[in-house]
Amino acid sequence: MLKKPKVKWLGLIFILFLVGSCNPNWKVPPELVGEWESRAVEITVRTENKPFEFEFIADSGIIKFMIFEDKTASGTIGTAVFEKAELKKNFGIPSITGVAYIIKCGAVSEIFDGDPLNSKEVEIWLGPLNENQSMEAELRYTQGGAHFPMSGFELKKVK
Repeated sequence: MLKKPKVKWLGLIFILFLVGSCNPNWKVPPELVGEWESRAVEITVRTENKPFEFEFIADSGIIKFMIFEDKTASGTIGTAVFEKAELKKNFGIPSITGVAYIIKCGAVSEIFDGDPLNSKEVEIWLGPLNENQSMEAELRYTQGGAHFPMSGFELKKVK
């Protein structure tokens, strides 16, 4: 006869992990504080003309920002500017999810000439620091509960 898995223990471990990772008193690691920049990368903007009928427009841009000790970030995504964006610690396990931190940029304007959306809510999902002291990252369109990937890129610390 098969034994039932110890679901109670797994649930308890998950709850303890979740509570521990949602700690509002976490501190921004010193190696994360500073100026980060990508090379020019392709950024895709998606519009929905009719339900589930999407149009994709892409151009290139550089993503750069400063991360501050007070859990905020300010910078640019192409030609769009964001200020005092909230830096959140991802509640998942970065080695599994690939996401260590999220910069909630909020609404930004046009990212490049010909960008069809005058305003769009975006986030930058930051991976853990790698052995080269750089990070893999994604730019995500998050308006209306969407999680559309607009670009994937590598960030290097410049200051």
